[in-house]
Amino acid sequence: MTDSPKIVFLLVNYFNEKEACSFVEEQLKPNINNFIEIVITDNGSNNFDLLQQLSLKCKSVSVVKSNTNLGYFGAANLGLTEYLKNKELPDAVVICNTDIELKDNFFKDLQQKLASEKFDILGPAIYSTFLNYNQNPYIPERISTAKLKFLHFISSNYILYSLLTVYFLTKAKLVNNKKNETNKEIKNPYAVHGSFMVFNKSFFQKGGTINYPAVLFGEEIFIAEQARKLNLITVYASELKVKHHEHATTGVFKSRQAVKFLYQSYTYLLKTFFN
Repeated sequence: MTDSPKIVFLLVNYFNEKEACSFVEEQLKPNINNFIEIVITDNGSNNFDLLQQLSLKCKSVSVVKSNTNLGYFGAANLGLTEYLKNKELPDAVVICNTDIELKDNFFKDLQQKLASEKFDILGPAIYSTFLNYNQNPYIPERISTAKLKFLHFISSNYILYSLLTVYFLTKAKLVNNKKNETNKEIKNPYAVHGSFMVFNKSFFQKGGTINYPAVLFGEEIFIAEQARKLNLITVYASELKVKHHEHATTGVFKSRQAVKFLYQSYTYLLKTFFN
């Protein structure tokens, strides 16, 4: 590995190209050098020209146009596939939301991590401005089949899901700060939060994939179950910090279509990993 590991950011735009462009311009572009590249997959846009103009202004940015909404990981996977047609697998791949703010010396610290620590999947400390707590480690221990079946059940009914969302959000705001104090020492959790995930080159070399068959939701469990199967190392790096301006894209209360996608994701995860 080189002294400055090559990092590729995979971003997804879905009718939010102004936010995507702002994220690149404000958070990534000031740090772009010969070792950082950005691939934006457009799942749908009101002004595709904004993305094209960004790629013309910055040679480190490329844009991939999808003919349909592939979802979060589906679009990221398309972006990586197109990237690898002409270039080698980078030292690290980052999949992240565009409602993220990088804190302190994030790139320097991430490059040091890549150069010095053995891991396949990494999650930073992610402070949610909506819930006012750190979203990592996201799932400290493997989720139980019973809990996943419960989540699957409530997502089968839109009204039930919406009512329970209010309850869970209220509970989260009350108890998650305390939970964070308990979990902050967990360095190797079951799953890290999907809003910002770092995949070492080794993740792909050992057989890992981001080709998630479901459209949306459950990506963290999909990655965590691969880690279990392939004996991959998942690390929570509390010294790496980002701020998550949560729900800018999907909203706190999901649409009927989004809840349908959620149900389909849980169906896939149960059938594939929890039989």
